[in-house]
Amino acid sequence: MAPQADWITDYGSLAARICLGVVFLYSGYVKWRDPVAGRAEVAALGMPMAGTFLALTIFCEIAGGAMILIGIGTRLGALLLLAFTVAATLLGHRFIGLSGVARQRELTTTLEHLAIVGGFLLLLVHGAGSFSLDALL
Repeated sequence: MAPQADWITDYGSLAARICLGVVFLYSGYVKWRDPVAGRAEVAALGMPMAGTFLALTIFCEIAGGAMILIGIGTRLGALLLLAFTVAATLLGHRFIGLSGVARQRELTTTLEHLAIVGGFLLLLVHGAGSFSLDALL
């Protein structure tokens, strides 16, 4: 591989990890800091046992986001957040049976989550890259 391609791969992997990790860290942190709003968000999606799902959500988002951002256990963090994102999408963003604006909103969210899952799949296949604690260990 040419030196420029190595540079693009190294920095591109780091940038991808930052983009994916920060979103989930932020989301988990906000829910942790304001559990009443977090619980309301989970309940608004029609989830039963909102408190339990909130706790699992906070754990997945913070643990998985940190693993990906720092680059330690990156594949495990990606797998955790991939499973979480798929489950959250299937349970909380059902667009089938809806119509109009509500259907479009949920379909768009589902497709956005599909793109995020694609990012996690790339991390599972290629790992964290050179700029990670995984690479140092």
